[in-house]
Amino acid sequence: MEFKNSTEGAVLRVLRDAPPSHYLLKIQSFSSLTNLNKFISNNFDAGGFKWKLCLYPNGDKENKGEGHISIYLELAKMSSFQIGWEINMIFNFFVFDQLQDKYVTIQDGRIRHFHSMSTEWGFSRFLDLETFHNPSNGYLIKDTCVFCAEVFVVKNTFKGQFL
Repeated sequence: MEFKNSTEGAVLRVLRDAPPSHYLLKIQSFSSLTNLNKFISNNFDAGGFKWKLCLYPNGDKENKGEGHISIYLELAKMSSFQIGWEINMIFNFFVFDQLQDKYVTIQDGRIRHFHSMSTEWGFSRFLDLETFHNPSNGYLIKDTCVFCAEVFVVKNTFKGQFL
């Protein structure tokens, strides 16, 4: 495990055996995505809401992601939300290390606030392309890779006791 400071704050990277609890995207032909600016997954449910995983296979150049894979979580189906809505949540992204049979989690532990002006959060510099494409790292093997997400909605149900 290591802490890295970036423009996005302190980021924690940890290896874990357990698969993510919410969404797994297995790409069996990653090279077919290299001509795309952005790939958007199907919707998935987590925390009572619908989400999408957004992947920039060549980096999100508008947000300083050149030379990296950029990954974001996007809120889907917002049309039924009331004016002034906000969702507070914590998310974790993963890339699967096929050689070690482990999930590398990338997280910063901060609560993110989704609302009408901010419907997408993530990392513009999730994983550098050189590391990702190097088969000795286990992320991209035979043009196959796996990205995952976990989403934890933080609902305010505060209860306390004062003495």
